[in-house]
Amino acid sequence: MTATNPRPLDVLAVGDASVDYFVQVPHIATADGKAIGRLLSIQGGGMSANLAAAAGFAGARSGLVTAVGSDEPGRQALDRLAAHGVDVSASITVAGGHTWFCVVQLDDTGEKSLVGAVTEVKIPAAGQVSDDLLRTARVVAPLADDLGWALDLATRARANGAAVAVDLEPDAVSGRWDEVRALARASDLVFCNQGTAEVLAGGDPERCAALLISAGASVVVVTGGRNGASCHSRDGSWLARGPRVDVVDTTGAGDALAGAFTGSWILGRPLADSLRAGVATASLCVGHLGSRAYLDAGTGIGTTLRTVTLDAAPRLQGIR
Repeated sequence: MTATNPRPLDVLAVGDASVDYFVQVPHIATADGKAIGRLLSIQGGGMSANLAAAAGFAGARSGLVTAVGSDEPGRQALDRLAAHGVDVSASITVAGGHTWFCVVQLDDTGEKSLVGAVTEVKIPAAGQVSDDLLRTARVVAPLADDLGWALDLATRARANGAAVAVDLEPDAVSGRWDEVRALARASDLVFCNQGTAEVLAGGDPERCAALLISAGASVVVVTGGRNGASCHSRDGSWLARGPRVDVVDTTGAGDALAGAFTGSWILGRPLADSLRAGVATASLCVGHLGSRAYLDAGTGIGTTLRTVTLDAAPRLQGIR
């Protein structure tokens, strides 16, 4: 990352890059059960890494600040991202550290069960991400697994003239509404999945969006898997549905949607078009094994974009 341009990046994700081990199983293992399968593939993963790569796929200049170990998986994680055009030059390699990884069970339908093995190395400390680094981007997307960590970065990013995008996961937000509200207030884009909507608003995506916009978020996108995604602001709401695809693997689809939406939005495209780009990218993602395999498939997004249906939805009610 250079200092010649005050904003050389459009999107800077700050967070994780993992290695994902995919195992084909006859059924998803349950408590006190077994599912003996076979190793399908070893792929690069991580929510922040996936978001950065998808933002680049949408045409944005993207970067990632992460922490990896000095092991071979850590080197491969950064090399794969760099090969996809993601600037990883500010990432931290921890000598003697072990890069975190996930084991992903996949059944015959493409649905997954993911177990993350967090090692001593996953994300940089907030103090390792300088204000100078935050000033290199037009939008900063901190990983929101740790709401306090994310709020620190979001607040400093805002103070340094960047917009903020966050993706809220169910486990991170449960029982922590005050912190969620503070992070929403510091964010321009907030992404939620249906599980997050269940925690925050009893499963009602419109109510979830209204709560977060009332808290201060400018735009809220709620994803619904096969049911598409909705986008909400004070000025309007839209619903987009992707084409019917043969689902291979759902890993990273939400990250792909959030990254492509953020990349499109920061390039000045309307919310409706950004939603369409996000849903189209997620549709491409689930058709391949691995959260970023669609980037290597050589599949253009043009045809998929044309098959995404987009409709205006009723404006949100109850926004304060």
